[in-house]
Amino acid sequence: MTLRGPVVEVNDPRTVETRYGERELAEVRLRPDGGAAAPATVTLWGKWAETAEVLDPGMELLVTDPEEREWNGETTYGTSKGSLVVVEPDFLVDVTDVRSWVQCPRMYYLNKLSGVPLNYPVVMGTLVHEVFGDLLRGRDLEAAIDDHVADAGLELGLLGRDREEVTDDVRRNARAIEGWLSQGRLGGDGGDDGASIDDPSGDDSNRDFGPERSEWRSEQTLVGERVGIKGRADAVRRGVPVELKTGKNLRKEPRFQDKVQAACYALLLAERDRAAGTATASDGGRALPDTGTLLYTKNSALDRNEETGDLTPAKDFSIGSGLVNYVLRQRNAIAATEARGDVPTGYEADAKCEYCFERDTCMVVSGRLDQESKAGSVGRAVPEEEREYFDRLYRAIEEERREVHREYAKLWEQTAAERADDDRALVDLEPVGNRQRDDGRWELRAAGTDAVSKIREGDVVLASDGHPTRGTAELARVERLSPEVVVTTDEPVELRRLDVYPSELSVDRMLTALHDAVLKGSTERKDVLFGRRAPRFSETDGTFIDNNDAQDRAVRLAVTAEDCALIQGPPGTGKTYTLARTVRALVERGERVLLSAFTNRAVDNALEALREQGFDDFVRIGTETGIREDVLDHRLDPRGDPGERVRELRSAPVVAATTASCGSRILRECSFDAAVIDEAGQLTEPATLAAVNLADRFVLVGDHQQLPPVVRSENALRRSLFERLVERYPEASVLLDRQYRMSQRIQYFSSTAFYDGRLRPATPEVAGRRLDDLDGVDADALPTELRDAVTFVDPDGRAAGNTNAAEAARVREVVEAYLAAGVAPGDVGVIAPFRAQVAEIGRRVPAGVAVDTVDRFQGSAKEVVVVSFVATGSLDGPIFEDHRRVNVALTRAKRALCLVGDAAALESDPFYADMLDWARGRSC
Repeated sequence: MTLRGPVVEVNDPRTVETRYGERELAEVRLRPDGGAAAPATVTLWGKWAETAEVLDPGMELLVTDPEEREWNGETTYGTSKGSLVVVEPDFLVDVTDVRSWVQCPRMYYLNKLSGVPLNYPVVMGTLVHEVFGDLLRGRDLEAAIDDHVADAGLELGLLGRDREEVTDDVRRNARAIEGWLSQGRLGGDGGDDGASIDDPSGDDSNRDFGPERSEWRSEQTLVGERVGIKGRADAVRRGVPVELKTGKNLRKEPRFQDKVQAACYALLLAERDRAAGTATASDGGRALPDTGTLLYTKNSALDRNEETGDLTPAKDFSIGSGLVNYVLRQRNAIAATEARGDVPTGYEADAKCEYCFERDTCMVVSGRLDQESKAGSVGRAVPEEEREYFDRLYRAIEEERREVHREYAKLWEQTAAERADDDRALVDLEPVGNRQRDDGRWELRAAGTDAVSKIREGDVVLASDGHPTRGTAELARVERLSPEVVVTTDEPVELRRLDVYPSELSVDRMLTALHDAVLKGSTERKDVLFGRRAPRFSETDGTFIDNNDAQDRAVRLAVTAEDCALIQGPPGTGKTYTLARTVRALVERGERVLLSAFTNRAVDNALEALREQGFDDFVRIGTETGIREDVLDHRLDPRGDPGERVRELRSAPVVAATTASCGSRILRECSFDAAVIDEAGQLTEPATLAAVNLADRFVLVGDHQQLPPVVRSENALRRSLFERLVERYPEASVLLDRQYRMSQRIQYFSSTAFYDGRLRPATPEVAGRRLDDLDGVDADALPTELRDAVTFVDPDGRAAGNTNAAEAARVREVVEAYLAAGVAPGDVGVIAPFRAQVAEIGRRVPAGVAVDTVDRFQGSAKEVVVVSFVATGSLDGPIFEDHRRVNVALTRAKRALCLVGDAAALESDPFYADMLDWARGRSC
């Protein structure tokens, strides 16, 4: 039995006399069944009473295996010996975060802000872990070392490290792994099963685990849906967690925080077995591993004549329920802190600040942000408006993180069919084989499928044998989706299902960018960002673009900006051309430029424009799967000789990367004279700062009247830095007002509704574009209702969820009419607001016709565009509330635009009613 629901009342812990002596308890009232049932009282006994100290009404609480009894006519519950108590179980805390919290809650907070640094211990740790995984997969040690050191070439170059030196360091650490594995045993001495954090007196000296052969799995992905913990175990052997540490430990026992990390994986392994039905009835149905192993690789590299203590690399310890429950209570403290939005002070734990290597950093951050800290504070606080800005965006980013965690919960809350219908999974795959590659990784293959999903080639997904959290699952990279589904993983798994795996990477990097902007940013830049002074510009002579005044003014503004410049590019106005000319002009002035954008596609489009203008002295940062094929020859391969890699990066006058990559530890080590950032209207403010932080000044290029920032939460992240600055400093912005795409009839509504009538065709030829101008097209062959440049068709259909079959059929008829009139399939595009309708239409229209969502049509255009609105009766849902998406849809067409939808639904909203009048020819 499991109780779960929102807490309605929390009583303070107290001590009572029982027949077993004094015991701590705390009474909590919650509404079981997710809040549907009447309130019930749960007594948290013993150490679980501590949970009440972090609980607040409104938080979700889960209690497993409670004891039930009647008291004064009411059914009450209490924790039993096998109970687990979990606060906010849908908030998945990473194992490494539990470890950091145990060291010090303040360290957990600082790690979130500063991100993973580029330093030698971090890179070395990654290399040794990768070699460890290869050894477990049977790869030759020297081949593995050479391969992974080569992979880290760019990072090592930035650190000024020599390849041979690093290879020797990795080899010395790897000797401990190789020697330990060659023994064929779990480790050295063991301990008493009963030893735990609550009873730490167990003696490990006489336990021998024996040299038994067993199954290994490396880098195993584990998600505990009941206990709210996730992580990737370094290795698992016969169900026992093995954690690798590249530091030294001269004590007999593992460090306590390392035990905590291994105990987290032990709990996750037990939860996986319970969910799979392979656990025993003992210990609440959890087949808890009773041991864990910590492998300290540096111990084997130490000189025994210079070091004293236990130099044995492998150190085993006992895992009991006391330690596991302690771990879960620490996890609960994190979840409760995040639910409240609190900032840890360090007083939540017993850490001793005087011994902490992060003490100076902690004191500086506390001083700069005027935060309470156990370590104290130093320095002067940043101005109040900057602290308020930091706090507001910090809360917004953490709200976004909680939305990501709600996506995690859907992995187990939704059925396979629901996941598939939601486009978040490919299910019922048929495995057709797997093979181990030369690099030790596995290639898994399944038969191709026609199913539609959000999964794309290059994505990191969760591959499983049927269920992502209750079966065997591995993180996988999608290599191909057609004709076969092909993924690569660290370990083999029967490929029967792929799930979108939520990522917190963008959230983490937004936090780091916010930290760097406020705490490390220059005073001059922050004066502009916080409205203390307007942007400044110098003077320059000459003409940059001689046939478009607005574009010329935009380039001039950008090259003379001392702080920032803003270029607003409505649809079809040559924004990418102007951006490329701006980059060239900056380079001609001797400046080093960071070229960035929200999407890989926009970055590559900008590089294509540079090439067309005769400039190709740039390097592209990114993965092979993310970069367009014709740009791959400029990709900076991070693999190779460290010196050569870093020289190529530092000598390039233009470095191109997405804003997400700008938050990577590689690019955070770089600096530029100017950053030119495309798609700025689609970027959250912190995501924009990730690129802005790397340069002395910046140019934002975008359009806040098109697609908004991509976020799940409704908060301050919805407004881009571009929009904020354009509104605050109109004198620092230029509107590109001449468009080269749409005929006058098509562009009229967009110009009127979004650009105050300022957008106009660039030439009479553009204004007068017609279908008849295309070779082989006879517009008179079209049905009368489709002969105007802009038309509307009401299919008299009915929406069912996010699809409308009758409307999809009518869209097919419209498309076929254009094709019959001579329009080529490749010149026709169909846009729908939902993926389900995209799939419905895609099954009906002829091959060669592009069908996709608004978001994926951004940046492209077709001679003919058909827009399906799906909705009937009324326009419900946020997708119709943000009119900027409609602006994108209506401005993809060059010569003909047909709107297909329910007139009654569209007329129910004033904006859409005006759009309908325009389509029917009543307002232009």
